[in-house]
Amino acid sequence: MEHKRQRFQFGWLNLKKRRNGPEVWVLRYRKTLEDGRTRTPSVIIGTVNEYPSESKARKASASYLLSMNDQKPPGVSVSFGAVLQRYLTEELPERHSTASRYRCWLKNHIEPKWRDYPIEKIKPLLVEDWLKKLTLAPKSKSHLRTLMHILFNAAMRWELVPYQHNPMSLVRVKDGSKRLREPRFLTAQEFRALLEHIPEPFRTMCIVAMCLGLRVSEVLGLRWVDIDWEGLRIAIRHGYV
Repeated sequence: MEHKRQRFQFGWLNLKKRRNGPEVWVLRYRKTLEDGRTRTPSVIIGTVNEYPSESKARKASASYLLSMNDQKPPGVSVSFGAVLQRYLTEELPERHSTASRYRCWLKNHIEPKWRDYPIEKIKPLLVEDWLKKLTLAPKSKSHLRTLMHILFNAAMRWELVPYQHNPMSLVRVKDGSKRLREPRFLTAQEFRALLEHIPEPFRTMCIVAMCLGLRVSEVLGLRWVDIDWEGLRIAIRHGYV
C-alpha cells in the first residue's frame, strides 16, 4: 500500500507561563511516526516581549512550520534557526552529556549568529570567517564546525535543501586538531603529595583514575562484577552521567 505523506499543517500556538521570566509562545504540531502513530512535539518561538500578539508569533513561526512539514512549497526558504529547532526537538542525541554540550554550542554560538539566515545562504567561506573571529580554542571551533555539518545533513535528510556535498566539509579550522597548550602531567611525587589532602572515597577514586587512565564518568560507573580478580582485568562497561 502506498504510503501517504501528511498534509501541510500550520500547527497551533499557545502561551506558556514560566517560573521565571515572561510567558513564551509555544508552537505544537503533529508528527506521524514510521509505525503510523502520531506525537505532538513543541518548539518555543519566543517570549511575549518579542512577539506581543499572536499574529506576530504566528508570522515568526512560519519558517519553523516549513521545516517541520514533509512537503515544502517550491521556492520558499527555511531559516537555519528553524532547522536548528527541529534538530533540538527531534534528533538531539539521547546521551545526556552529549545533548547538554550540543545545546550549549547551539544556544551560545550557532543560534545567535545563524538563526535568521536562509539555509541556502550559509556558505563555507562565511562560516570559516565567522569561526576565525570567535575567541575560542581551535578545538572548540572544530566542534562548532562539526555541529554545523550535522545540521546540514539533517536539513538534506528532511529535504529542506537539495541533496548535495555537505558545504560544511569545505570549512577549514586552523590548528583545529591541536591543543593551545600541552597538558601538564603530575610526577609520582606530586601525585603522592596531592593524595595527602584528598579524603575518602575521593582518594581511592583518584588512585583508580591515575593508575588506569579512566575518565571520572568511567570510575563512577565501575561495579564489582566488572573486575576479573583471577585474570587481573577490569572491564569498562558503564559510564555515569
